[in-house]
Amino acid sequence: MQKGILRSTSTLVAVILFAFSINSYGQDIVKIRNQNYTSYFSKAQHIPVLVVYSLTPDLFNCTRMKGENNAKLGPDPQIPDATTLTDDYNNSLFDNAQMMSPEENTCDRDAYTESFYFTNVMPMPKDLYKELWDKLQDKEIVKAKKFKKIKVFSGTVGRNWVIGRDANIIVPEWCWKVIYIPSTDEYLCYQFHNIEPYNAKDNLANHKVDINTIESLAGVHFVNGVISAPYVTATASN
Repeated sequence: MQKGILRSTSTLVAVILFAFSINSYGQDIVKIRNQNYTSYFSKAQHIPVLVVYSLTPDLFNCTRMKGENNAKLGPDPQIPDATTLTDDYNNSLFDNAQMMSPEENTCDRDAYTESFYFTNVMPMPKDLYKELWDKLQDKEIVKAKKFKKIKVFSGTVGRNWVIGRDANIIVPEWCWKVIYIPSTDEYLCYQFHNIEPYNAKDNLANHKVDINTIESLAGVHFVNGVISAPYVTATASN
């Protein structure tokens, strides 16, 4: 019972912090379109609050790995002043977790390079990134192969810590991902506490939630695979 109360309280605090951050930084959240993903990036927090992309097999299922060009994490040319963050991540205990995996962009050299922009990156505990987050991205690829097209929404909520030379990168308390399958009108939703100690027995099933949970946590709303939020214009091509 106590664990449930603490978890509910933590979620409520995250929602309050998220609402506060939207009110405080709303004008700082900019929409950045890259070839295969759209990022809603907070210049004040130096992380994306939302990354949206459609995934089809032609983005990654090619005979030649065109994206293998030794790409490295770097600033997004569309917003360089807020995304020159390599040194900040290198000097932290957190990993640079890509919201859309480079492995989902291997059929185009430019798209692969863009997946390494910091408009596609959030700080995440190394074990969470290398284990569960990586497995979830593998699941996206499996679903895209099976259903030919999916939409993915990946977001951050709250504030747990700060990293960087000037303590200017927010480490969110929560991260989440929604996989929408248009052909079946199905949502697969996952929520992760971005500060929990690593548990080797953990698995994705422990983090699966319903769409209402994500909507409540992140302050967003989904209708027919389209997301709406205070910082998002609800269009089919978010």
